Formats: sequence, structure tokens, C-alpha cells
Amino acid sequence: MSETTGQSVPARLTRPAKLLAQDELVIDVVPWQCWTRYPDATRGVKFVDVDFPDLMLRKREIILQTPELRQPLTQLQLQDRAPLLLRSDSYYQIGCDLRQTSTIQSVLEDIFDLANSTVLFLAEVSITYMETETADAVIHWASGLTGDAHFILLEQLLPDGPEHPFAQTMLRHFEKLNTQIKSVDRYPTLPDQEARFIAQGWKHVYARNLWQTWDDDSFLTPHQRHELDEIEPFDEWEEFALFAAHYCLVHASNEAAFPLLPSTSAPSSFGIPQARVCIDFSEVPGSKGVRRFAAPLQFHDPTGHSVVGNFLGLGNNKRLRSYDLYRSSTSPAQDLHLDQTGPNARMCHSITELGDYGRLLVGGRTSPAQPLDDAWLFRPGKNNWERTSRLPIPLYRHSITRLGDSSLALLFGGRSGHSDVSDSSFVYHPFKGWTKCMVSGTVYPKAVFGAVLMCAGRAQHEPAVFHGLLAGGMQRDGKIADQTFLWSLDLSNPGNPAITFRHCTTEGATHVNGAYGHLVNRFGATSVALDSNIFLIIGGIVRSDILHQDYDILVCRLSLEGATCQIIGRLSDVATLAENHIPRPLLIGSSAIKTGNDQVVVIGGGATCFSMGTFWTRGVYTLAVNNIAGENSRKQVGQSLPRWKYWRDLELVTSAAVIGPQIDTRGAAHLEIAKIPRVGLKDTDEFEGIVTEARPVVLEGIALGPCVQRWTPEYLAQSVGLDKTVIVHQSPTRKMDFNAKNFQYVTKPFVEFVHEVEQGKKLYMRALSSTEPADKPANLERDFPTLSSDFILPAELSFVTSRLFSSILRISGPVDMWLHYDVMANVYCQIQGSKRFILFPPSDIVYLPIAPGASSSSVDVFSSLDTPALSQAHPYECILGPGEVLFIPPLWLHTAMPVSDMSIAVNVFFRDLAAGYSQGRDVYGNRDLAAYEKGRLDIARTASGLGKLPPVIRNFYLARLGQELQQLSLSG
Repeated sequence: MSETTGQSVPARLTRPAKLLAQDELVIDVVPWQCWTRYPDATRGVKFVDVDFPDLMLRKREIILQTPELRQPLTQLQLQDRAPLLLRSDSYYQIGCDLRQTSTIQSVLEDIFDLANSTVLFLAEVSITYMETETADAVIHWASGLTGDAHFILLEQLLPDGPEHPFAQTMLRHFEKLNTQIKSVDRYPTLPDQEARFIAQGWKHVYARNLWQTWDDDSFLTPHQRHELDEIEPFDEWEEFALFAAHYCLVHASNEAAFPLLPSTSAPSSFGIPQARVCIDFSEVPGSKGVRRFAAPLQFHDPTGHSVVGNFLGLGNNKRLRSYDLYRSSTSPAQDLHLDQTGPNARMCHSITELGDYGRLLVGGRTSPAQPLDDAWLFRPGKNNWERTSRLPIPLYRHSITRLGDSSLALLFGGRSGHSDVSDSSFVYHPFKGWTKCMVSGTVYPKAVFGAVLMCAGRAQHEPAVFHGLLAGGMQRDGKIADQTFLWSLDLSNPGNPAITFRHCTTEGATHVNGAYGHLVNRFGATSVALDSNIFLIIGGIVRSDILHQDYDILVCRLSLEGATCQIIGRLSDVATLAENHIPRPLLIGSSAIKTGNDQVVVIGGGATCFSMGTFWTRGVYTLAVNNIAGENSRKQVGQSLPRWKYWRDLELVTSAAVIGPQIDTRGAAHLEIAKIPRVGLKDTDEFEGIVTEARPVVLEGIALGPCVQRWTPEYLAQSVGLDKTVIVHQSPTRKMDFNAKNFQYVTKPFVEFVHEVEQGKKLYMRALSSTEPADKPANLERDFPTLSSDFILPAELSFVTSRLFSSILRISGPVDMWLHYDVMANVYCQIQGSKRFILFPPSDIVYLPIAPGASSSSVDVFSSLDTPALSQAHPYECILGPGEVLFIPPLWLHTAMPVSDMSIAVNVFFRDLAAGYSQGRDVYGNRDLAAYEKGRLDIARTASGLGKLPPVIRNFYLARLGQELQQLSLSG
């Protein structure tokens, strides 16, 4: 904050000035900044620091012990007693409560000739911590101290009220620290602050927020703004704008000819009518759906119902490689088969609907200095991602739109590096890739990123010509461009597309007002086409001001003949949402998409409010937009409509095409399923040989004790008793998916659980430790003591007993266990019922997608055996019946489905390795080996070391390293 005042003030002072500043925590650096940066302007200027006596003594000690701070202070004198504690030729310290203005004035009069001095009071986020009446008294006192006085105030604003998400976060932050900011309640806006100073005796007052200050070339030149990118790549523009719009800079003066701030006037009410459409809200549970700067796409489940995915983007603490999936409340719950390979994690990318050719994903970034140039097509029907033609240059925060009802797309602008902004436009063709457009005419838009771009369809009599709107965007110097254009794209010569721009006027519903362009020329907004010339502009930020909630979502009509963009409505206001108990969203980094039933679904978004915390938009907003521009289109907010709601998330995994041979997906291949061999075990040596060979076998004729005959549901319930409770998986579908968490963990009485499984309910129990479930592995003897004597591992399996890790009671109804692997070897002892097992050798890991660091896959093996998805895998199968034991070697991937209505088993894990297991807690016996975990850290460090290289070079060397690892894995 002192940077702003420190640069502006000294350059304009022509007479000696005394600066009063209060900072209750650290040394105020303004004097030292001014002496270093503006030595000529500060010649003869005296700086005075005022703070509480004890704090001022601490500041004085810091100065005395820091040579760099002490050196500029000539003729330094120390005083033993307050109020004047330090004096020098150019810097003074007064230890005094700021409320004691008479004491401060007395000291100043002793030091200076106030009547012949220019005095500048500087309060940087300081007097707002005082009671408002006391702070106003200080302002009033300063206005009468001398005829040539100025007051610079920097403190918080609430420009869109305390319910604005940034304001909520800011106020909670200061309340949590017990340092409530007090003036902001009485003076929340710039006009309020101006009126405040006028009321306290100041003749001339100029107030603006810091976002306006940033936009003013007299404070920061374009070169200085751009230089910030050279210090550190920056892409938090929305967050910066929100912060800056919530802080005001006020200059009050008693001398009219000395304005440090030019006067500004915020636009008044725009008079845009409210389109009272139906708005519905569905809250997302817990931390689900927390995602911003993602991109939405729509596809269909097998029954034809729509599903919306919010893809990739930024999560709580990292870039994500997953979907959040949403579906309508009227859609029946159906399993969705989505291929889990595809693009890497990124943010600030785009996804564009291209009709029958799929959804086009373009670019994005990792860090602000690492743009991406890859492009992908999501193929409907197959529900998978395929690479398509790369961008000519890497881009993120570009603008892209589908061209009418074609399968072509127009891309404009974007950032091609941490400081480079593209001024090019490209046409995408599914077969021909990207073609650069030639600009015709004399009108050129500024090079921007994050602009509003939409297409209004084809020209009426020229099917090869498309029209649309380009508005706003961020320029290279960090200012939002004040530009609105109509564009025309001529594709009559497909190899040489030509684009023409002409200026466009922005109008309100009833009249023209130059300020309307301020609402359309946004940065970071989302545009959604509703009709050929009707579209929504959703969220983002605007130039110089906060985007008030009343204008967060606009309905616009584009007129090609009149070259106008008319704002015909705004979708909601604060009162409307509050009446219907709908929380206010923060439409920064949000995703919006029009579904097939004339609804717009808005999901995700949020912002990090600097050190004050992060606000997330936690929920799904469903907007009814049918006939929104018609006379009878107004619906009541909250009116019943199908509600979109969060369904599940889905992780992507590394593509097998990258780490292994390319899988042929052109047609189904006949899959050979080997039978797991069955053996009768003679002695422990034979079992040790089986363990050493590390291949699955079914052990027959094993005497497991009386459990095989006794463990009926009635016996289990009676033996365990009424007091025992267990945690079980409760699933709405037969296929359980650990990654998607399509089940709930439910605590039930054991007796009730057994009874419900008998009735055919989709329940599954994997017993946990009864004493310390989060820290200790399960143990049948300890967890179910009344049952443990019934289960006996015979002498032939003493190798297991001597290396026992856990013994787990498993009881399941009609549900399938997800595909996974265990790091420890185990024997699965079937007691009652039967199960079908499918196992895959460890070498099949390249064909079965599992995320790095995970041990579970979402592949539905039983429904995929006759599909190309598993065509190169090598499955093994068995049906395990009562009294039979399946030996599962370590790292063999396996899944199971019940053949009978109810299955009861004991699963015994044992340590087959002498060493190498990871240290620390491992409740489930599937924590990866220590060497693998260390290898993952080494890979992350290697990738980080290559991270500063251009993407093409980085990816080349990562691919080479991947080839080396693959060769090592095949070398035996």
C-alpha cells in the first residue's frame, strides 16, 4: 500500500511536508522508500511516525539495530521519555495514543512551523481499527491543523455489500484475528468515504478504489504494470481485482489546486430490467465440487439422459485430473461408462461443443509460465478422449466459440506465455486442424486474453460467412480493454479464412448509455448462447469497479444490422436470491453450459482472497432460459423445475498409450480367460513353493474348521450378539467403485446388517479393527472373539500364520468388489456362498487404468470382458465355493462378484517379503512398497527440473525417460 502513496506524493510536493503515519505492527517503510527512489522530491520533507509508546520503542530498537535503516538518519537524537522518542534531520518518532490529538499537536508545534508548512497525513489501514467516532475525530482534527493540509487514507470498502463473497471472507478473517475493521460498516462505499471527509471539515475530497488506481497511467505506466510479469509470472487477475476493489484510496485537501487523485465517477444505476427466470440451487456435500477454471461438457448415459462434467481445473491445493459429474434430479441413477484416460491436469483451458464430431478441448496451462498446445476431442458414444491437431502456439485463457451449427470453431487471443498475448485468430476443422485467419479491413481489436466471444450464426444469404461478438479481455499491460466488436468470418476460401471487425455499440433495454459497454467488456466471463443472437454473459470482472451482483449475469441480444449489443435483462439480484434462500455465488472461474432442456447449469468457481482465505462456490445453480427474450418469459425464482445436482467425481489415469503398447480399440477382440489352477495341498513346503512362484491357485480340500458348516446368518447373529455395530458399504448399484465413491459408509448393528443382506440389499462389510480402526489392521480373534474359534488355518498354511498381518471377516450381498491390487499376499477363504473372481497379472497394469499412487481402478471388468477395453489383458478366472481357498499373490489385480445371494469369507493377509514394506500405518495391507513411493518422489523432482523448459522440449525428454523406465520394466 505504501508503494502507491510513496510514488505519488513526493513527486507532487513543492513545499516542506510533515507526514504522519501510523502502523501498529511493523516499521513504516514509506520514508526509506521515498529517500531511495525520489531523493530530489523528498529534499526538505520531514517524516513523522506516530504509534503507541511501547510499540514505538520496539520500532526505535529495530531501526537502531539495522544499519540500512539507521544510516539515512542524520543528527540522530534519542529521547528517554514519550512522547518524542526519536528525532533526526528528516525523521521523527512520537510515542502517543493517536486519540490524544492535543498531545500530538503540541509536539508538532514544538518541532515545526505548522503555519508555513504543508502537512500530509498518511493513514494506511490503521485508523479503521479505532472506534469509528474516534477515527472521525482524528480526521476532523487534521483538517484544522494548518491551512495547507492533506490527508491520504487507505482502508477497506464493501462496494457490493457485506454479503459479497470477498467481503464475507475478508470480514471473517479480521474477526478471527480479533482485529475487527470498524469504519467499513459506516463508510462502505467511495461516496460514503467522500461524504465522511466533507463532514469532518475537508474542503476537497477525491476517492477511488485501488482497482481504479491500477488502471490509471499516472500511478503506474503500462511499462511498469507489464514489468510485474518479469518479476514473477502472474495470472490471478480476478483475485487481484476483487482485492483492489475492496480497498479505497482517499485524498482530502484544504487546497483546491492540489489534487493528488483525479476525480472519478462511478456509473449510476443502469436501469436494466430484471428477467425473473426460474433459478434453483442444489448444495454440493462437503468438499465435493470444489473446482475453478475448469471447463464443462455434456454427454449422455446409456439411457439417453444428460450428464454434465466439469473437467480438470484447479482444486483446493492442486490442478486436478478428474471430472465432477452432475445430473438432473429427473434422471434415473445409471452407471456411466467413461474412458478414464485423456488430457493431463491443467486449468484455464476450453471445451467447445462441435456437434457430431464431439467436444473440443484446447490448451490451458500448468503454471502461468507453462501454456499448453495440445488439443483433444471427446467422442460421444465411445465417451473417450482422442488427441487432435495441436495449436500453432501454446495458449491459455483464449476465447473460442462454435461457428453456428457447424463442426468448426473460431479461437481468438489468449496468453502464449507468462508475458506474451496473442493477437491472432484461428479456425479449427476436425480433419484439417488449425488455420490462421487473415484480418481484413482497417479495424483491429487489441491483443487480449480472457475476452467474451460468441457466434450469432451464419449470414442469412451467405452460408460460408459467420458473425459474432468480441468484447473486453485483458491487455498485455494488465488493463481490461474497452472494446466491443462485431466480427464476420468468411470461409468461402477454406484455406484462407478472412475475418473482419467493426465497432459495436452497447445499449440498454430502452436507450443508449456509454456506460453499458463497461458491463459487457469483461475479463474472465463465460458466455452461453441461448439462440442465434441471444446469449448470457456470466461472471468475470470489469474495468475499474466491482462487478455488482445485480449485473453478474446479463441477457444480451446482438443486432448485426444495427451493429449493437443490447442488454435486455439481468438474471437476478440480491433480494431475489435471499428471498429463496439461495446462497450468493462467486462467479470467478465458474463453468456454465446450456443443457438440452433449455436450462443453463452453473457450477464451480471461487477465489483465493489473498491471505484472508479462499471462497468456493459450493453448489449447482440451475437457470430456466426457455423463451427468455420473449414477452411471456418471466418466471418466478424458485418455481419448480428439474434440479441439477452433484452426482460423483471420476479420476483420470495415465493413458496406456503413453506407458505401454497402443490398445486396438477399433473392434472387439475375443478375450481368452485362463482358469486358475486347483491343487490339493499336501504340506507347508508345497505352499511355500506356491508363494515363491507368485501365481494364483485355488486350494481344495483345506480344513478350515467348523465355520464352513456353522456360519449361517442365524448363527452369526446369535454368536455376535445385539451390541456389536459394524461399518458397512451401502451401494445403490451392483458395481461398487472406490474412486467414484458411489456408495456410503453406514454404521449398523451387526444383527441388522446380516438380516438385510439375507433380504438381498446391496451391502458389503469388510471388517475393521474393533478397537482402533484407523490405526490397526483387522484381526478376527480380537474383533469377533465369539466366531474366531470356528475358523482354523491348518498346518499346511503355517507359512501364513507365522507371517500374519490381518484376518478380515467379509460378508456381502449382491455387490461387485472394485478392481484393485494388494501389496501383501493373501488367502481368501470362502466360508458360505460362492464368488466369481477375475485376476490379472501385475504386468497388465499398463492396460488397466490406475492413477499414480492409487491401488484401485474404476474399470467394470465383468461388463468389459467382451469389449476392446480389455483386449490385451490376460485375465484368470475361478468360481470359489464353500471351504475353498484362493491364494492371491501380491500385486495381482483382482475383482469379485457374488454367484450366490450371500457370501461369507475370511481374508488373511501375510507378509511374504522379508523387507521393503513402507514404514508407518497400513491398516489395509495395500500401502505400496517404500521403493515405489521413493521412486514417485524422484519422478516428481525430475519433472520439476524439466518444468522451466518449453513444453515441446519438456515433453520430449519426459517421454524419453518414460521409454527408459518401460524398457527396464520389460528387461526382467
